[in-house]
Amino acid sequence: MKNLIQATAGIGFCFFAAILNAPNQASANECPTNPSSAYFNTNGSCYITPDVYKVTIYEMGLCLSDPLEGTYHNDSGQTFTNYVIDESTCSPTYKNSNGLLVNLAEGGSQTLTGGTEIRPSAGSYPHAYVKIKNVFGLKGSYILGGTTYYSKSVIQNGAVNGVSDTQEANYTEWNETLVDFDKGSECEPLEENRWMAVSETFTTGDTGNLKAVLANVSGETYSATTQSNCGSSTRIFGAFSPTNPIVISEGTEGLEVSFKIKNRGVSVFGGNNPYVVEFGTGPFTPSFAAF
Repeated sequence: MKNLIQATAGIGFCFFAAILNAPNQASANECPTNPSSAYFNTNGSCYITPDVYKVTIYEMGLCLSDPLEGTYHNDSGQTFTNYVIDESTCSPTYKNSNGLLVNLAEGGSQTLTGGTEIRPSAGSYPHAYVKIKNVFGLKGSYILGGTTYYSKSVIQNGAVNGVSDTQEANYTEWNETLVDFDKGSECEPLEENRWMAVSETFTTGDTGNLKAVLANVSGETYSATTQSNCGSSTRIFGAFSPTNPIVISEGTEGLEVSFKIKNRGVSVFGGNNPYVVEFGTGPFTPSFAAF
């Protein structure tokens, strides 16, 4: 299957938005251009385009049934999960046991190398999935009140976090480990399971439903992380169901996966003294398109 998979940054379909929220924020929008210095006094987090956005991809594929059927959100928007990942009807299209590190901020097309490309059987697939590492390499800056704030890393409460500095010489990439969809690199101290998973339905634009759970892996078996062992995750398992299924025919020559990070890859939110703003992981948006 020639040119089976390409990862394309910055263009394409969007079904995987908002799985990685800024700490303490339920959702976020694109950051405004150079707002006043008091912007975050009355606003939550927002998203910017990163200068570095590195993610490690282990596997992608298509499914006949929802591998995260027991993960859902209620009418109030809260997400619940039964911690089950069911891959029994899933077919991988790309596998790399060592993981492939891709910098989505570089733009252009990047062929997924070093792994195995697998042609799925002809058919209609209502669901797709992706397995990635829960560690993201990030770098971003934001102008607030006429001052540019550059990301750098510090250790806070035993975790590496992105904070701000006004000196460009200190502008550095940092690795953020996502262990909780609400707190980011910290565990939410609630006796509830919704922060170990996310689910959202999009009814405008590129429509469909996304779900994701934090996970651990043993061999090739992925197990969802529970609230009781928060902090132990090494992976994220994401499932997305576009409104229109992905159709593979005998004449299909390839499968392209598009990742979008423009105005979403890094989140910015009000900082704690002495940091005016802080930075966190923002979403990327992959989708599948046969050609």
